[in-house]
Amino acid sequence: MKKERADLNTRIKTTFQFEEFFRFYYPRLKKYAQYFLRDEQEADDLVQDVFIQLWKEQKKLDQCQNIPSYSFTLLRNKCLDHLRRKVVEEKYLSRQAFLETEELYHLSFEGTGEFITMEEILHRELLKLIAGMPEKCGIAFRLKWIEGKKIHEIAQIMNISTTMVDKHLAKGLSMAKEKLYPDLFFLFLLSKKN
Repeated sequence: MKKERADLNTRIKTTFQFEEFFRFYYPRLKKYAQYFLRDEQEADDLVQDVFIQLWKEQKKLDQCQNIPSYSFTLLRNKCLDHLRRKVVEEKYLSRQAFLETEELYHLSFEGTGEFITMEEILHRELLKLIAGMPEKCGIAFRLKWIEGKKIHEIAQIMNISTTMVDKHLAKGLSMAKEKLYPDLFFLFLLSKKN
């Protein structure tokens, strides 16, 4: 009976301290989360998640030296995880939108009536562009943007320095920007990001 009463007193005391901690730190934690997320609702949700986790880990908190610092660290990690997930989702949605747009707005420059994807059109235009580039510039551009080689690999293949590879690629990009249709150049930039 005495042990049950002691447990009850501890729970009442802990609940009271938790409520006091909640009232004092909730606005500060929410402001901190809003700084990361720039969205009040998302910040509110993550702060609530932190308090739920703190409530569940009450026994662990007895050994914690600095609960406010621990709370801010938990929140920061939740915010960073949330932002990482958001970036992945946005990349996926962007890629899906790109593919759907390509299907909806495909063009056939040859007038054959057959379906030619924008990526196929871009590839053809890049090959024409490379054919009109100075020899070394064209080789570097093809290796980088068509074959997907890294700068140091291109330097080894061409037996030149990475600085020279960068110069050739910069010249090639300048020519691409100048000679490709703006829509194709934009597609080129988008497709090479992914």
